[in-house]
Amino acid sequence: MSVTYRDIVGVDKKRQLVDLDYARTVCGKPGFYVYDEKFHSILGLSPTLTGLETRDYRFAHEAGVYHKETNSIYFTSNYSSGNSIKLYRVHCESYKVEELDHYEVIQANGACQHKGNILYCAQGDHTHPSSLMEVNPITGETETLINNFYGREFSSINDVVVHHETGDIWFTDPTYGFEQGFRKEPALPNQVYRFNPETGELCVVADQFDMCNGLCFSHDYTKMYVTDTGAVKMNKEAGSFMHNPQHPSVIYEYDVVDQRRLFNKRVFAFCDDGIPDSIKCDIHGNVYSGCGHGIHVWNPDGVLLGKIITGEVCANFCFSASGMWIFSEFHLFLCHLDAKGALVNIECY
Repeated sequence: MSVTYRDIVGVDKKRQLVDLDYARTVCGKPGFYVYDEKFHSILGLSPTLTGLETRDYRFAHEAGVYHKETNSIYFTSNYSSGNSIKLYRVHCESYKVEELDHYEVIQANGACQHKGNILYCAQGDHTHPSSLMEVNPITGETETLINNFYGREFSSINDVVVHHETGDIWFTDPTYGFEQGFRKEPALPNQVYRFNPETGELCVVADQFDMCNGLCFSHDYTKMYVTDTGAVKMNKEAGSFMHNPQHPSVIYEYDVVDQRRLFNKRVFAFCDDGIPDSIKCDIHGNVYSGCGHGIHVWNPDGVLLGKIITGEVCANFCFSASGMWIFSEFHLFLCHLDAKGALVNIECY
């Protein structure tokens, strides 16, 4: 049975700076939390947050890609020890969730749309290299686009985006696969790459991360945002992820120069709840990231506008013509609001 949340709560920003109890509990229930009046223009008059499906395992974790021909959203589950990551899609009208069988796509994480197909970040395992795998959702045909950096295996490719003006594919490669025990010891640092599938050109465009993770372009491709989620790493003794608040939980902003290079790295925003995993922009340049208990939204200057709280860790989400789909581990949500994703016109119409 689905549950819909409609509460819009105004946050007293000054009070939270002097009242610890208020600051820690103000976003305690699912709903919409307004930190700046401009957030109302993003929400619209009657935003809704509806839980479509709940399962007893972390089935709704990463990716989140709209595919026009099947009118479906493609997503991946979370890895758990001994259980491989599963691939799913949910139909945008019936809300039916279907498990997919693409056996070549091993331990998939993030994904994006590429030439009408789904481009998965296949993290690989001890015997298969991490790679970018393109899948045709209609035929099931699968192609490996890249699986190494001049002979050195990637660690565990995590997230991927396409520069739609150049056709270049940009992706992050942190060491989470090794952290979780299903990948071999890393042969490369945590880095961001740019890859041209037509020419084979492959370059490192950013480094010096604790754990690079999500990435996206601004709506006009003049900036790139990359999340560093080093605050969450595997505790090998405990066998689970642990949060270290002294390690990075930050979004970095870069200038995109000549459509090919990144310059002027600076802090864009710090996530106060959990880590900023996935990241997207809307058509006005506002920045959204999946964080500890939902989606946090900042304006282009890095000012927190508001939060869409699901009550559970949100690793990823995506915009479509029908709304924002939120992957909140045990729960799949559909959020209706006025904001339109930066890529909706390119990918959905």
